[in-house]
Amino acid sequence: MKTRIIAIACIAALAAVSCTKDRDFVTREESRVSFDCLAQSVEQNIQARGDWHIDLNGAEWLRVSPEQGTGDGVHYQMYTISVDYNKGGSREHTIYVCQGNVRCPVTVHQNRCKFALTGVEITENLFQFKESTGGVNVLYEYAAGDESVSLSAKLSGAAAAGLVIDPVNTSDFAPGKGSLFMPITGTPTSKGEFEVTVLADGKNIGSCKGFVEEYVAPVVVLDPAGLPARWNFFAAGYTGTGPLATPQGAHWDYDDPDPHVTPTSGNSEARLTAVVAKPGTVELNGKTQRYTFNPAIQALSMVEGDYWLAAIPVMYITEETKISVEAATSTQAKGPGFYILEYSADGTNWTEAPGATEFKKTETNETWKAHFWNNQASTVNTPTGTRKSFDMANPEETYHKYEFPLTGVTIEDGTLYLRLRVLKYRYDMSVACTATWTDLKMLEIDFVHNE
Repeated sequence: MKTRIIAIACIAALAAVSCTKDRDFVTREESRVSFDCLAQSVEQNIQARGDWHIDLNGAEWLRVSPEQGTGDGVHYQMYTISVDYNKGGSREHTIYVCQGNVRCPVTVHQNRCKFALTGVEITENLFQFKESTGGVNVLYEYAAGDESVSLSAKLSGAAAAGLVIDPVNTSDFAPGKGSLFMPITGTPTSKGEFEVTVLADGKNIGSCKGFVEEYVAPVVVLDPAGLPARWNFFAAGYTGTGPLATPQGAHWDYDDPDPHVTPTSGNSEARLTAVVAKPGTVELNGKTQRYTFNPAIQALSMVEGDYWLAAIPVMYITEETKISVEAATSTQAKGPGFYILEYSADGTNWTEAPGATEFKKTETNETWKAHFWNNQASTVNTPTGTRKSFDMANPEETYHKYEFPLTGVTIEDGTLYLRLRVLKYRYDMSVACTATWTDLKMLEIDFVHNE
């Protein structure tokens, strides 16, 4: 309905500014178009009978697109007028919408440059005896984006003690309207009001007032929050194959820019993904894939150094917080056989979880530790258990559970990261694992609550 109303309004406007001569006919929406000083564009309607074009008449600061077209005399077409940023005084230029012998003038007016620093404002209140994180925003409008300015500030008032605003020389202007930031540093020692006066190139452009409040320490909540987070598609009763086999797997897809899986239960904001340095691809269900369900979570081409990664939003985690991690893995015969479990508060610095089992390759006497591993079954080249199922009441040998404190981790409000990092060998320790499908059959993470 809105589109039709606009169309009717255009017809009414066009009827007032039409041009005819003999059988030539052209109508334009406006005979005069005005702009402020910013670089911008505006669309205009045009109605013509036959071929039409726009004569720019030597314009240097404006453009039109398209410059020509063909009309049927009934339907309206569009063209766009674009102007550059105007650094000088107001300006005007006439272009012509032409059809046959008809030349309809359109006067384009642009206002003079009005770049200005328009005011100052405090970004936030500060707190007594707490290091400042606030600052002053210097507001501006009608910027071209290539301006530069030297800013300085004066602090006054009872609560200004301990605060500093350093001078700022900047050309960090975005075109149009925006603000420049001047940090307030230091630690206020008194409560109350303070005033900031800002100078630009030595000229006073305005003042603003801020306030220092008494700092009240936040209430400490002892109970951690954010867990459990459970990825157990067998327990949820899911079956079937394909990248969208479960609602949680909506983003577990080759084409998704951020492939991840949400939990089947627990913290719905948690995310599980596979970090694969050199992922392969395969034709699966008529589509090129490197992630799928079958119905376990599966990734293609995981080798040494790749990992399954769980990112879980949590609160009030301390070094005394104890968690449990349960997982079961599986793979095709050439896939990873061993994983180490690690945790982190930032996703960069990792700590190995305690409780890993030591393994030894007899041929080379090479040893390593792993938390999760796949075992050889009686059938050659087949890991123990069925890859397509998992029974929590009778878990397979690939299932393991660990309980441990998060030593070295403190998270008041942030993200806890856990990963199962792939180690070198296949389950039979014959050679290093290679590109194939690797399964994470289940992963459940929870707090170990004190009795």
